[in-house]
Amino acid sequence: MKINRRSTLRFAGLTIAALALSTMVGCGGSSTSGSNSPKSATGTITADGTRAVVKESAVATFEQGIKQSKNDPNGAIATFKKAAGEQDNFAEAYYNIGLLQQRQGNYADARSAYEKASQMRPDMAEPYVNISKMLLDEGKDEEAEKILLKVIDDKTGIDPYNSEANLNMGMIYRHRGEAILEKERGGSEPKFNMEGSENKGEIKNKEAYEMFAKAVFHVRRALASDSNNIYCYENLSAVYYLMNSLEVARLVCEQAMIKYNEYNEELQKQLDAGRITPDEFERKAYTPKDLSAIYNTSGLIYLAEGEVSMGNSEFKKAVEADPNNISAMLNVAGIAVNVQDYPLAYELYNKVLALQPDNISVYLSKAVAARGLDKLDEAEKIYKDIMNKHPEYPQAWFNYIILVQEYYNKIDEARQMWTEFIAAKEPNEKIPGRVEEAKERIKQIDEYKEAQRKAEQEQAEMQRKMEEMERLQKQLEEQNQ
Repeated sequence: MKINRRSTLRFAGLTIAALALSTMVGCGGSSTSGSNSPKSATGTITADGTRAVVKESAVATFEQGIKQSKNDPNGAIATFKKAAGEQDNFAEAYYNIGLLQQRQGNYADARSAYEKASQMRPDMAEPYVNISKMLLDEGKDEEAEKILLKVIDDKTGIDPYNSEANLNMGMIYRHRGEAILEKERGGSEPKFNMEGSENKGEIKNKEAYEMFAKAVFHVRRALASDSNNIYCYENLSAVYYLMNSLEVARLVCEQAMIKYNEYNEELQKQLDAGRITPDEFERKAYTPKDLSAIYNTSGLIYLAEGEVSMGNSEFKKAVEADPNNISAMLNVAGIAVNVQDYPLAYELYNKVLALQPDNISVYLSKAVAARGLDKLDEAEKIYKDIMNKHPEYPQAWFNYIILVQEYYNKIDEARQMWTEFIAAKEPNEKIPGRVEEAKERIKQIDEYKEAQRKAEQEQAEMQRKMEEMERLQKQLEEQNQ
């Protein structure tokens, strides 16, 4: 059974920059708040580093853009451009243009706007943070790291304790640690043990440990700036889980729940006192969905402790909190396969594929459930479709040969397939662990065939002896007549 070890990765959120109308002149410092809260920014910077007064017309246009941004992003982009035209070096206007473009997936336009904002306000961390987010979405971790260092480098950074930047840097190191562990497994899946993890409290791979330790450093630094940031707790608990520091991971999960309640209770008090509006409360408050990844990590911890039922319960909570939490759905399905509840697993894999129709690994998992339901034709079709469309994905080939060997019982055909599999380039490069398993399967087949040959030989010898005894008995009877 495959358990999805990755909790949902949550990077820093994107927030509209609001112009602080009550502070039109001031220093050019950059402030950062939680990912659900708009940050405050003021007008333009003069040559001596102080703030210049923003034209009233530009302020009015800017505020109009903020009102439009929720329901009419394209209209808001046009309005922010108008505000930028009315006021030289209006960095906040360009920042918001970039943010809205980014939300719509227009990364090139977003980056151009962010770079303009950074040129106008070199002290403004947020454009760099959001550029790094786009690079992370594109899988360009190294480029993102360089951008983030402009913000959080201890010596030269704009804001070394910037919460969002440190959180994203922490996730870069988390990715690297996970990649090291996946490579170490040689392409094979982590084994699920009903008794729990055999190495609780330690991680043997020093290189991976170093990556996770750096991830912890940056996420904890993010918490130093924003102690109520649920996404920090979410990722910190996941990293500790990956380090097999299960007790610490559990404590962080529990702390996340506490912070969730404390933060929302404080917001409710502010709302009741009239200090914030209902719209502000709705925008800032955490929702059950924000706990989904916490529940998922909690479930993984229970599994590692051998508490399968508790783990399954946590995974189901995660799905209830966020019906689109694919990691949690896959974990519920994985346990279902392990206890041979193939109908539930099959249903969940179909739900995941409705959300991610191009997820090859989930198709493979669906084929496992299909095999359990005796839908062998469907399983075979899935394997062959992947093999034809994605020859660079040898996992399907591996699973197809298992189908031939174990379900169709075509031993000789399977042996020939295993021989071709271990000689091929793709499996050796991408899933060497499976290649070793294939070699072992060939050995097992040969041993089975040899045992079968000996059994047949012994059976033939026994038959010969019985026939000889019958012949002698018949001959003796004839002599006695």
